Amino acid sequence: MLNRHLAPALLLVAGLCSDGALASVELPDFKATYELSRGSMKIGNSTIELSTGANGNYTYKSRSWPVRWVAWFLKDKLYETSRGKLTDTGIRPDNYQYQRIGGRKEREANLTFNWKTMRVHNDVEDSKWEMDIPPGTLDKLVSQLGMMYALAMGKTDITFNIADGGKLKEYRFKVVGEETVELPAGTFDTVKITRLREDTKRETFIWCAPELHYLPVRIWQREKDDSEYQSDLESYSTSLRTLSQSQ
Repeated sequence: MLNRHLAPALLLVAGLCSDGALASVELPDFKATYELSRGSMKIGNSTIELSTGANGNYTYKSRSWPVRWVAWFLKDKLYETSRGKLTDTGIRPDNYQYQRIGGRKEREANLTFNWKTMRVHNDVEDSKWEMDIPPGTLDKLVSQLGMMYALAMGKTDITFNIADGGKLKEYRFKVVGEETVELPAGTFDTVKITRLREDTKRETFIWCAPELHYLPVRIWQREKDDSEYQSDLESYSTSLRTLSQSQ
């Protein structure tokens, strides 16, 4: 369903830079748009957008919606926002907000990170919970930026923690090769990554373009029922082009 595979297709790109120094890596403000397909059928669009301010503060947003001709049965619209700080030692989220509206199961969630007590507080509809978190814990959305930072620093095997659903989840990724991909936004040389899972019935691959600061340009996933979903880059800000590409 759309609520599982539109913006969440981008959420498969998780943050991997909780333990490395970011001082040598610069990521510009940007906006990128994607199209999501199930098999050969386009079912939706999504955007991601990063804006930064003074003292390393960031706001990272994701918006997703169904294409018009399938909106009569896929009505979900997703809105997500992560706010926090980009520090020399890693990404530090302070607040994460999630909202799903328009479909049968509307849902809201709000996570607040307290780095003094090393705990995260979550309000999800009528339920509230708190849990301890280790240094470097991320929310699901800002983990996308973590991927870009990690690859820029040359990481090839990555493990990280994400606070999600009242649990601390461990995600593992590995670089498996390089490929050239043709997309609506152009042709890109990419680094190909896979998510390592215990559940072998699900597969995930991510293609990130070094010339766009390692922006994910394609994400592919096969579910347990053998359905396949793909997210492809449609457009992006020129600020993402590396110096060698812009000259």
